[in-house]
Amino acid sequence: MMRLILLMPVLIFLFSCKQNENVKNLDKAWLDYIIRKSDSSYVKPYFRTDFVKACYYVNKKDSTLTQLMKDSADRVRQIIIMKNDVRLFYAQYFSNGNLQAQLPLDEFGQYHGTGIFYYENGEPQSTGNYNHGFKTGEWKVYDEKGKLTATDKFDEHGQLIQQAHP
Repeated sequence: MMRLILLMPVLIFLFSCKQNENVKNLDKAWLDYIIRKSDSSYVKPYFRTDFVKACYYVNKKDSTLTQLMKDSADRVRQIIIMKNDVRLFYAQYFSNGNLQAQLPLDEFGQYHGTGIFYYENGEPQSTGNYNHGFKTGEWKVYDEKGKLTATDKFDEHGQLIQQAHP
Protein backbone atom coordinates (compact mmCIF):
# COMPACT_ATOMS: atom_id res chain seq x y z
CA MET A 1 0.00 0.00 0.00
CA MET A 2 2.80 2.41 0.92
CA ARG A 3 4.56 1.68 -2.40
CA LEU A 4 1.36 2.54 -4.27
CA ILE A 5 1.13 5.86 -2.45
CA LEU A 6 4.75 6.64 -3.33
CA LEU A 7 4.20 5.76 -6.98
CA MET A 8 1.11 7.94 -7.38
CA PRO A 9 3.05 11.07 -8.48
CA VAL A 10 4.96 8.94 -10.98
CA LEU A 11 1.76 7.43 -12.39
CA ILE A 12 0.12 10.85 -12.58
CA PHE A 13 3.15 12.09 -14.52
CA LEU A 14 3.11 9.18 -16.95
CA PHE A 15 -0.58 9.51 -17.75
CA SER A 16 -0.65 13.30 -17.88
CA CYS A 17 2.22 13.89 -20.32
CA LYS A 18 1.14 16.28 -23.06
CA GLN A 19 1.11 14.49 -26.37
CA ASN A 20 1.49 15.94 -29.84
CA GLU A 21 1.29 12.85 -32.02
CA ASN A 22 4.10 10.71 -30.56
CA VAL A 23 5.86 13.53 -28.67
CA LYS A 24 5.89 13.34 -24.89
CA ASN A 25 7.11 16.48 -23.12
CA LEU A 26 8.41 17.16 -19.66
CA ASP A 27 5.44 17.84 -17.35
CA LYS A 28 6.55 21.00 -15.58
CA ALA A 29 3.54 21.07 -13.20
CA TRP A 30 4.40 17.59 -11.93
CA LEU A 31 8.05 18.56 -11.54
CA ASP A 32 7.12 21.75 -9.63
CA TYR A 33 4.99 19.60 -7.29
CA ILE A 34 7.97 17.30 -6.59
CA ILE A 35 10.20 20.29 -5.87
CA ARG A 36 7.63 22.05 -3.64
CA LYS A 37 7.07 18.99 -1.44
CA SER A 38 10.81 18.63 -0.80
CA ASP A 39 12.21 19.51 2.61
CA SER A 40 15.67 20.51 1.40
CA SER A 41 17.70 20.82 -1.75
CA TYR A 42 21.25 21.30 -2.94
CA VAL A 43 23.09 21.75 -6.24
CA LYS A 44 26.39 20.23 -7.37
CA PRO A 45 28.38 20.93 -10.51
CA TYR A 46 28.49 17.96 -12.88
CA PHE A 47 31.29 17.44 -15.34
CA ARG A 48 29.77 15.90 -18.45
CA THR A 49 29.20 17.45 -21.82
CA ASP A 50 25.41 17.01 -21.66
CA PHE A 51 24.90 17.89 -17.96
CA VAL A 52 26.51 20.80 -16.13
CA LYS A 53 24.75 20.58 -12.79
CA ALA A 54 22.80 18.18 -10.65
CA CYS A 55 19.97 19.49 -8.46
CA TYR A 56 18.89 17.28 -5.58
CA TYR A 57 15.55 17.53 -3.75
CA VAL A 58 15.12 15.59 -0.52
CA ASN A 59 11.71 14.64 0.84
CA LYS A 60 12.14 13.36 4.40
CA LYS A 61 8.46 12.46 4.77
CA ASP A 62 8.51 9.74 2.10
CA SER A 63 12.32 9.25 2.13
CA THR A 64 12.74 10.06 -1.55
CA LEU A 65 15.54 11.83 -3.34
CA THR A 66 14.84 13.49 -6.68
CA GLN A 67 17.81 14.21 -8.91
CA LEU A 68 17.46 16.66 -11.80
CA MET A 69 20.32 16.82 -14.27
CA LYS A 70 20.41 20.15 -16.13
CA ASP A 71 22.29 21.37 -19.18
CA SER A 72 24.11 24.68 -19.66
CA ALA A 73 20.82 26.42 -20.57
CA ASP A 74 19.30 25.21 -17.26
CA ARG A 75 16.96 22.76 -19.05
CA VAL A 76 16.08 19.49 -17.32
CA ARG A 77 17.69 16.64 -19.24
CA GLN A 78 17.25 13.74 -16.80
CA ILE A 79 15.09 12.95 -13.79
CA ILE A 80 15.77 10.16 -11.31
CA ILE A 81 13.61 9.57 -8.24
CA MET A 82 15.08 7.19 -5.67
CA LYS A 83 14.20 5.69 -2.33
CA ASN A 84 16.73 3.67 -0.31
CA ASP A 85 19.14 3.72 -3.27
CA VAL A 86 16.56 2.10 -5.58
CA ARG A 87 15.28 4.02 -8.61
CA LEU A 88 11.50 4.49 -8.58
CA PHE A 89 11.41 6.65 -11.70
CA TYR A 90 13.77 7.45 -14.56
CA ALA A 91 13.33 9.72 -17.57
CA GLN A 92 15.71 11.40 -19.98
CA TYR A 93 14.82 14.37 -22.20
CA PHE A 94 16.18 16.10 -25.28
CA SER A 95 17.08 19.78 -25.01
CA ASN A 96 13.70 20.68 -26.56
CA GLY A 97 11.90 18.97 -23.64
CA ASN A 98 10.77 15.89 -25.59
CA LEU A 99 11.10 12.50 -23.94
CA GLN A 100 14.21 10.60 -25.04
CA ALA A 101 13.43 7.23 -23.43
CA GLN A 102 10.50 5.60 -21.66
CA LEU A 103 11.94 2.85 -19.49
CA PRO A 104 9.80 1.11 -16.85
CA LEU A 105 11.52 -0.10 -13.69
CA ASP A 106 11.14 -3.20 -11.53
CA GLU A 107 11.18 -3.25 -7.70
CA PHE A 108 15.00 -3.24 -7.78
CA GLY A 109 15.24 -0.14 -9.97
CA GLN A 110 16.31 -2.08 -13.08
CA TYR A 111 14.73 -1.61 -16.51
CA HIS A 112 11.94 -4.14 -16.85
CA GLY A 113 9.10 -4.27 -19.37
CA THR A 114 8.58 -2.54 -22.69
CA GLY A 115 11.16 0.16 -23.34
CA ILE A 116 10.85 2.85 -25.98
CA PHE A 117 13.61 5.17 -27.18
CA TYR A 118 12.64 8.25 -29.20
CA TYR A 119 14.18 10.56 -31.76
CA GLU A 120 14.16 14.26 -30.96
CA ASN A 121 11.14 14.71 -33.27
CA GLY A 122 9.12 12.29 -31.12
CA GLU A 123 9.19 9.30 -33.46
CA PRO A 124 10.19 5.97 -31.88
CA GLN A 125 13.82 5.03 -32.49
CA SER A 126 13.58 1.51 -31.02
CA THR A 127 11.17 -0.59 -28.99
CA GLY A 128 11.54 -3.87 -27.16
CA ASN A 129 11.54 -5.58 -23.80
CA TYR A 130 13.86 -5.47 -20.83
CA ASN A 131 14.08 -8.33 -18.36
CA HIS A 132 15.52 -7.06 -15.06
CA GLY A 133 18.03 -4.76 -16.75
CA PHE A 134 18.77 -6.78 -19.91
CA LYS A 135 17.42 -6.26 -23.42
CA THR A 136 15.69 -9.51 -24.36
CA GLY A 137 13.83 -10.90 -27.32
CA GLU A 138 13.03 -8.86 -30.38
CA TRP A 139 13.83 -5.15 -30.59
CA LYS A 140 12.56 -3.13 -33.54
CA VAL A 141 14.66 -0.24 -34.84
CA TYR A 142 13.13 2.62 -36.87
CA ASP A 143 14.38 5.60 -38.86
CA GLU A 144 13.31 9.18 -38.01
CA LYS A 145 10.23 8.87 -40.25
CA GLY A 146 8.96 5.74 -38.50
CA LYS A 147 10.07 3.17 -41.10
CA LEU A 148 11.32 -0.16 -39.70
CA THR A 149 15.05 -0.47 -40.48
CA ALA A 150 16.12 -3.49 -38.43
CA THR A 151 14.98 -6.17 -36.03
CA ASP A 152 17.53 -7.13 -33.41
CA LYS A 153 17.25 -10.26 -31.27
CA PHE A 154 18.78 -10.52 -27.82
CA ASP A 155 19.24 -13.58 -25.60
CA GLU A 156 18.24 -13.68 -21.91
CA HIS A 157 21.62 -12.21 -20.94
CA GLY A 158 21.22 -9.12 -23.13
CA GLN A 159 23.63 -10.30 -25.82
CA LEU A 160 22.78 -9.46 -29.44
CA ILE A 161 22.34 -12.78 -31.24
CA GLN A 162 20.78 -11.72 -34.55
CA GLN A 163 20.28 -8.58 -36.59
CA ALA A 164 17.90 -8.55 -39.54
CA HIS A 165 17.22 -5.75 -42.04
CA PRO A 166 13.99 -5.72 -44.06
